[in-house]
Amino acid sequence: MYKINKFFLRAIPIFFFVVVAIKMVYTYYEIKDRQLEFAKKESQVFNDYFIQNRLYYQGLFTSGKISLDENTLTALPAYSARPIAKSFSDLNPLEAIIKTVSDRPRNKLNQADKDELEAIDYFNKNPNKNEYFSQDNSEFYQFAKVLKTEAICLKCHGKKEDAPLFIQQNYSEAYNYNLGDIRGIVSIKIPKSKLDAYFFKNFKKAMVFDFVLLFVLFAGVYYILKNIRKMNQSLEQKITQKSIELKNVYLIDRLTGLYNRLKLLEDIESLRGVKKLALINIDSFSNINDLYGYKIADALLIELSQRLKDSAKDLSVYKLPSDEFALLCSDPKASSEQFYIFVFDVIKKIENSVFNIENQTIFVSFGCGIAMEEDSVLIKANTALNKAKKESKNIVIYDNSLDKKEQSSININMLHTLKDAIANDRVMPYFQPIYNTKTNKIEKYEALVRLIDNDGKVLVPYHFLDIAIKSKLYEDITKIMVEKTFEYFIDKPYSFSINLSYYDLQNEKVVAFLEEKLSSYDSKRVVFEILESDKIENYEELKEFMARMKKYGCRFAIDDFGSGYSNFSHVLALNVDFLKIDGSLVKFIATDNNSRVIVKTIIGFASNLGIKTIAEFVEDKDSLELLQKMGVDFVQGYHIGKPKDSIE
Repeated sequence: MYKINKFFLRAIPIFFFVVVAIKMVYTYYEIKDRQLEFAKKESQVFNDYFIQNRLYYQGLFTSGKISLDENTLTALPAYSARPIAKSFSDLNPLEAIIKTVSDRPRNKLNQADKDELEAIDYFNKNPNKNEYFSQDNSEFYQFAKVLKTEAICLKCHGKKEDAPLFIQQNYSEAYNYNLGDIRGIVSIKIPKSKLDAYFFKNFKKAMVFDFVLLFVLFAGVYYILKNIRKMNQSLEQKITQKSIELKNVYLIDRLTGLYNRLKLLEDIESLRGVKKLALINIDSFSNINDLYGYKIADALLIELSQRLKDSAKDLSVYKLPSDEFALLCSDPKASSEQFYIFVFDVIKKIENSVFNIENQTIFVSFGCGIAMEEDSVLIKANTALNKAKKESKNIVIYDNSLDKKEQSSININMLHTLKDAIANDRVMPYFQPIYNTKTNKIEKYEALVRLIDNDGKVLVPYHFLDIAIKSKLYEDITKIMVEKTFEYFIDKPYSFSINLSYYDLQNEKVVAFLEEKLSSYDSKRVVFEILESDKIENYEELKEFMARMKKYGCRFAIDDFGSGYSNFSHVLALNVDFLKIDGSLVKFIATDNNSRVIVKTIIGFASNLGIKTIAEFVEDKDSLELLQKMGVDFVQGYHIGKPKDSIE
């Protein structure tokens, strides 16, 4: 017994120091990864701000607001970029150095150094790349954004004889660039010392905590072994308890106090049968970090963790890396439907609440992936979560269709089906009636695209629209729908609407085709519906497109209004004629008070602006009567009529 005790007395400190060393190495590399990611994101933010300032000064000359002479020379990008960069460098807390440089600059002060020349060489060898990031230099991180020659640049950097006279007289360098040539780069150098100081402050605290904890454990065990004769009976219990505490250090997330991913894997492995798992990701959490800072973002994670624990008391809650959480059901009696409803309620409850942190009011929303499978449940839940994030959906439940190999095969088959349908005239408009609540008559129809496959099965857009976009067949579908719908209604007394996407208005061929059709048609009966849920990047471009089409007399509707981050100010700017209220709000209007409040607000807003409203997904009499009382102008849905290939 004495020899055993002596062995343990010698082995325990070695063991603890090994654990401390392993923990230190693990934490070190984790911190370095976070530091590297932070440096990349900060560089991109600096670059965006800097480029906007550069474009502003460049625009002063290209727009003709400032003429080029010796007095305005310093406002040229070759000169103005330096004071702009200096201002950014002086004001940012990371002491980042921001500048534009070239391998053959017009202003010698903009000559690229060794690290920057490596970035330029990288872009020359990789013409499809736009960004470069390197941590090879021991003193700083090097970020670069390529600056390629655009048409506007050729005014001063094309042929010398074509340049402004003042440029010709004062510069002999930086001519003979061609469109697309690399003109230079935006160079951002972030000192590593500043980031080291910030990130390794927490690293040191963690190491001190771990060392103190392990030292206390060692001292306790050492004391027990020294007094083994008196405490022999309780020795094993105390060692076991200390081992559990040590293990929990690695199984508990330090920030939130929740179990981490390692514990989740253990718990999943211990379950038998169907495992029910939900992965929850905070939408745009990086924006919260950037806007409020890491202190408030961390406080938000802590508060959110507590609310998840309080709301999901029947589930195990875990904190995963970054901004993800997991909910695991360990009750084998709970059905899949019960689990889904419970997760849905938890998410909605938290999304409808407010986080007040250091006098800041913060709202959060989530993407969620759910898997209820016997095997690989974590991988499958992550697949569902990725789909939810990609398609901006609240919750996605895993099924076999999400498997990439299977989906790839489905996509190839659907592409063949789509091409065959276009070639053999099997892309068809189906027409759904729109009911006027004031006259109690059907006065309009919406043309909805359908595809008829080789077996005569009617396919809705969900099956083929994404593939049409990716395969560049979307233009063909739009033209077919416009052509056939215009022809069908030429001798009918109804107005009709056709869906257009943001892709259509960006396609000049489609725009020209629409103008040709509208110019020879009774265009006052034509309504084009624009999806509010589309990722519209340029509302000014959309406004110009609508004004261009309205010259022919057609009208516009915003479709699925209320489905995403609806912006009433955009509606005001676009001067639309109709708002189509999203079906997700209308579908439960008879039973859900929140839906009623939102729909009533939209109707009131539109009415005050003289905009007509159309409620979609009206599927029963109660919903119709309620909407009529609210003052909606038109309704559409299965209660009124299903889409058909002809009007009876």
